[in-house]
Amino acid sequence: MSLITGDPEQSPRDCSRSRSSSSGKHRRLCRVLIAASSTVASLASLALILWLTLRPSSPRFSLLAATATLDDDASAATIIVDAALIAHNPNAHATALYGQLRASASYAGVPLGAGAPLPALEQPDQGDAVLSALLTSSTSPSWSWRPAPGRRALLRVRIEGQLRWKVASWVSGRHGLTVDCVAAVVPSSAGQQQQQQVSSSSPSQCATQVL
Repeated sequence: MSLITGDPEQSPRDCSRSRSSSSGKHRRLCRVLIAASSTVASLASLALILWLTLRPSSPRFSLLAATATLDDDASAATIIVDAALIAHNPNAHATALYGQLRASASYAGVPLGAGAPLPALEQPDQGDAVLSALLTSSTSPSWSWRPAPGRRALLRVRIEGQLRWKVASWVSGRHGLTVDCVAAVVPSSAGQQQQQQVSSSSPSQCATQVL
């Protein structure tokens, strides 16, 4: 039995057509959503594979040479530290971009004033670069800090800044970079100059942290 109405537009045949049209639109919408989801999933998987394949390794820093000089006069003493570090980019497909670099140091427990900002650096894949820093004590240290002749004193050099990676035309976000180098230096017999010299063939490794 079919329902007969006075309105010809609401006949059973028209209702069936309306339901078929709505069902077709729903199917097309589902197909569009499935296609879009598949595309997004494929792109995400491709990005993950590329990142895992080309994921940059942290750069390696070494203390190439460092010299601590004591400048004495009748009333005060000044510590001058001249340090050179070598940075190595171990990645074959990523360029290292360094920025906002600053150096600081301490000698025999005496902190030295921060040096001038170091220049920005673009380091190609598997390349090496040398960073130099000259720092002096900001206050006159007391006599109690002085190491006895023949006894080692610790020289600490720290580099802080930001690191980005460049792979082809893609550039990563900024990462915090901290490099800590420690050297044990021995006073000369005169006690006026204390230095650590490391040969370029076997430089002293530094601790590198990328956040």
